This record gives sequence, C-alpha cells and structure tokens, in this order.
Amino acid sequence: MMNKQRRDDGWHRLFLFLEKEYGIKVQKCTVIKPHVFLIETSGGKKVLKKYRTFLEASRQQMLFRLLKTEGFLAMPSIEGVIAFSDDYWTIQPYIQAHRSLDYRIEKDREDSLILLRTYHAFSQPLVRHPFFQTMVPRYFLYEKRLERYRQFLHMLPALQRLMKKEELSFVLSCANAFFTYFPSYRSAFFTEQTTMIHGDVASHNFLRTETGSYLIDYDLLAIAPPAVDYLQYISRVMPHVQWSVAFLTQHPMLRTFMEKPWFLAALLFPADVMREWRIVMERNVPFTISHFDNRKRFVQKIMNMIR
Repeated sequence: MMNKQRRDDGWHRLFLFLEKEYGIKVQKCTVIKPHVFLIETSGGKKVLKKYRTFLEASRQQMLFRLLKTEGFLAMPSIEGVIAFSDDYWTIQPYIQAHRSLDYRIEKDREDSLILLRTYHAFSQPLVRHPFFQTMVPRYFLYEKRLERYRQFLHMLPALQRLMKKEELSFVLSCANAFFTYFPSYRSAFFTEQTTMIHGDVASHNFLRTETGSYLIDYDLLAIAPPAVDYLQYISRVMPHVQWSVAFLTQHPMLRTFMEKPWFLAALLFPADVMREWRIVMERNVPFTISHFDNRKRFVQKIMNMIR
C-alpha cells in the first residue's frame, strides 16, 4: 500500500509539473508498462516513456528526428524530452492502431519484413553520424549469447524441474553447437556492413494503422549487421512455419543470409528459449518446446548445410 501511495504521489507531481511547465493538462492516465503511460490531454492522446538517463532519452529523440528528415515516417515522433526528479521522459503522440501485426498471418510476416528492411536502409547512413558512433552501443552476437547461456546454466537445477529431460538436452546441445561452429566464421560476421538495428522485432512492435504500418520501441537500438534483427525475426517466426528450412532458403528477403556459414551457425542457438525461460521460472509452470520434432529436423538440416 505504501509503495502504491508513493507511486501515485509521484505520478501526481509529474502531471502537475507537465501542466505548470508545458501547459499539458493530463485528464486521464493508463499505465501500459511501469515506465510507459498513455495520457489523455486537451491536445489529444500522448505516450509518456521514462528513461534512466538523458543520454537514453536524447538518443531516441535524435534517431527519430534524423530518420524522419531522411524520409522514414513509419515510426513515432518525439515532441520533447522532459527532466523530472531523477528521470527523463519522452513525450510522443499516440499512434492509433487497428492492431499489432501477427506472425501467424503470412501477410503480416511479409509486411513486417518489408518494414524492417526499409528501416535498415534508412538507418544505415546514420552509423557514420558522430553522435551515434559514440552514443549507440555495438552489438556483439557471440558475447551476448554467451552471457545469456551462462545465466541459463546458472538456473539449470530449477529448469530441470520444469523441462522434459529430452527437450532440455536438446536446448543445451543446440547452444553448444553454436559455440562450436560460430567461432570459425566469426571474422565474417565482423566484415558485414552495419546499420542501426532495432533490437526487438517482436510482432507487437509492428502496428497496423489506417495509413500504413509503424515500427515502434527502439530502446534496444544498437550498431550491428542487419542480420542480427533477422535472426531474431526468424526465431519468432519459425514456430508459425513449422520450422521449415525451405521457408528461409526460398524467401527472397532471407535466402541470401542462408548462404552465410556464420548466419547458419547463429540459427542453431535456441534464442527463444534463452529469452523465455525467465517468464517460465516466474510462473513456475512446465516449459515445453513447441513443434519439437520439426525443430529437431530443422537443426539437423542446418548442421548439414554448415558441414
């Protein structure tokens, strides 16, 4: 109760500050996430998003402004960065969406890929911008995955209670296959042209509106090869295409990646499991790998392609 009271007091003070300093009178507030508010004002609906540092907030504002200047309009606008208490807030117009895209639907899968490719094309020149060269982190695929794998191993005793022995063994073997094969092709990864990757291509970050589709939530922005975003996209899409290798080798926007050994090795890593196990642990429910037989065949085919 005390924490809720403090939180409510903090929101009240923030809203009074917005009205006094910026003339924004908050009429209604809906909490989307602990750090994201949807507010209704006399000037329409807006999204307030909290960041820990001015750098994080200003990085978003700079990215949005420069991309829109270049002609990429399928993203939110940021009207300003507000410093309040020890936090920094961005203020954005609310995007009225019909729905998020759904990777179970073929058209949505295609539209999200087209939008992602367009974003990469517009963001690639920004890699050379002095601000982004110094203020945006580099994404190191091997190191990032090694960190996640070590965290997974740390919780292995608990996960053994929640996962079937065969499926857990499969996850560990897939991860080890990545760590075995990828170092041989690591130099090729570093020769890839880089762009500003989005970093979180979950389907809920693609919105369909009356005027088109939008890509939102750039908080995991990083400098890396575009393929890093496509690896994440594939890990989220594969359950909806029955882990079909043919889907990747025949797709016009993905098949060129399938010719790169480092990319094939990266496909072996069970990124979805490494992403979802924390949620399973919190809920303390059984963790089952969907389409397990199809996935085993997928991994075997990818390993054959590498060899």
